[in-house]
Amino acid sequence: MNHKIYIEDARGGASLSVKLVELLTETVDQTLKYENIDKDCYVSITIVEADEIKELNAEHRGIDSVTDVLSFPVVNLIDGSECINTGDYYEGRLILGDVILCADRAKEQAEEFGHSIEREFGYLTCHSILHLIGYDHEVETEREVMRQKEEAVMELLSLKREKN
Repeated sequence: MNHKIYIEDARGGASLSVKLVELLTETVDQTLKYENIDKDCYVSITIVEADEIKELNAEHRGIDSVTDVLSFPVVNLIDGSECINTGDYYEGRLILGDVILCADRAKEQAEEFGHSIEREFGYLTCHSILHLIGYDHEVETEREVMRQKEEAVMELLSLKREKN
């Protein structure tokens, strides 16, 4: 597939390494491939600091706290619907939506869970892409489905959870 992934670092003065950009891109590609998405897709990923994601979380979810990732889907490919809004294509690619990743929380969680920052960024990206295509985890059965898919993609990326 010929996906377009726009990645922006919105942290003041910070810049993303080539390695991280490649990881995020590969994670999107592998997640969509795992899900057998046969459309060229467009995804936007923005890396932010804790204060910005806290503000977005309060504004969009009514939760006044820092979170690790926010997903803003445009489509729902899981329930069979194509686009929420008609005409949501970019350069012929289906727009899946926007991902907002908090670098601060990713680093904290990598330390907390005892694995690499790459694994955490990959996991959060995969998690968010699954949200963009229609998965959720509000109930235990949905959570189990998402976790299985996330771990399968992490294995494809050689980012399996390290055993403690």
